[in-house]
Amino acid sequence: MSKNRGLQDKEVMIANTLTRSAQSLSLAEKRMIFAAIAKMGNNFGESGEVILLATEYAETFEMPLNQAYEQLKDAADNLFDRYFTLTKTDRKGAMKWKVRWVESAGYDKGNGRVGIVFTQTIKPYLCGLKAEFTKYRLKQACALRSIHAWRLLEQFERWESTGVYYTTVEEFHHVMESNDSCRNNFAQLMRKVITPAMKELSEKDGWLIDFSYAKLGRKVNSLTFKFKKNPQGNLF
Repeated sequence: MSKNRGLQDKEVMIANTLTRSAQSLSLAEKRMIFAAIAKMGNNFGESGEVILLATEYAETFEMPLNQAYEQLKDAADNLFDRYFTLTKTDRKGAMKWKVRWVESAGYDKGNGRVGIVFTQTIKPYLCGLKAEFTKYRLKQACALRSIHAWRLLEQFERWESTGVYYTTVEEFHHVMESNDSCRNNFAQLMRKVITPAMKELSEKDGWLIDFSYAKLGRKVNSLTFKFKKNPQGNLF
């Protein structure tokens, strides 16, 4: 496996529109999509096709080779039904759009590889970005075991220059794709999403995080994360 270097040191660069949208991806699907983005770099090409090897995926996310291939295959199968949701505003108002991630996928068990073809609609959100984008190295997310921690990482990287991520609760629910129990009960949101995500980012990617919230009346209305990388590095 050491001969097939993983993708940890490659960069992921995506439009901020994408980081603040609902992505509708499981952890395995997000791993596959973002490994493909990292491997593709800024070269979308004419087809938008990316081939991922089970060997490089296994090394990137530190798992056995057979598990890597099966995870890739299952993720590729499921990606046909996955889309991200964004809102476009014109003079008449706001319209919500659903955009599919991929238009086709294939797999080759004999050679341990899986391929996906990104839709052309997604190209402007992944390539040729000059402004309003978020960039981070894939290795920052490799050790994460929670989709919520990964989404929070994207928000931290998006607002890195300020060191503050301020958001309304509704916008946070949208980004994290909170379930109904978390939407209806802030204590559940803290227990299932916010606290575990902050803990994982602190332990696995060396973030120092100060969290607070504000109420409007009796309901929590906004969240504030103040964050920075631990100058002593990540002991883990």
